[in-house]
Parts: sequence; structure tokens; C-alpha cells
Amino acid sequence: MDNRTIANRLTSHALLLEQAHGSLYRVRAYRRAAETVLGLDEPVEQIVDREGRKGLQSLDGIGRRLAGAIEQLVRTGEFRSLNSC
Repeated sequence: MDNRTIANRLTSHALLLEQAHGSLYRVRAYRRAAETVLGLDEPVEQIVDREGRKGLQSLDGIGRRLAGAIEQLVRTGEFRSLNSC
């Protein structure tokens, strides 16, 4: 899965959270993570393969729980939202 697709999934989830009047903090977190993913010089898949979740957590704006969701997306193609909306 390429970085643009991952960023699109994160942005889409941020929009769903926003529409459901979810936490503004979480909406911003998803959007910031999407921006980070788009700005990477290497594919997220390579980071996950090389360093796993810890590699994702080292990126700007990606915390432990969001790193887990992104890792799952990369490895399975499925996106586990963080407590849904």
C-alpha cells in the first residue's frame, strides 16, 4: 500500500470523526499523521518492515495507538479505527 493511499485513509477517518462530532484532538491527530505520511521520502511499508511500530512512532505526529493502526493497515489492508467515532 503506497503512502498516498495510507494518507487518504487517515484523512477519510478524520472526516468521519469530525462529522460524528468526535474529539477535535483525534481529528487533528489523524490529519497530522496523514500529512506526515505524505511527506515521507520512503514508503511506510519499508518503515514497518524495517522497524515495525517503533519506526512509525518515531515519525512526527504519530503516537503509539495511531502507529498500531497504521501498521495494521500496511500489513493487512484493514484499518482499525481508534475507538471508532
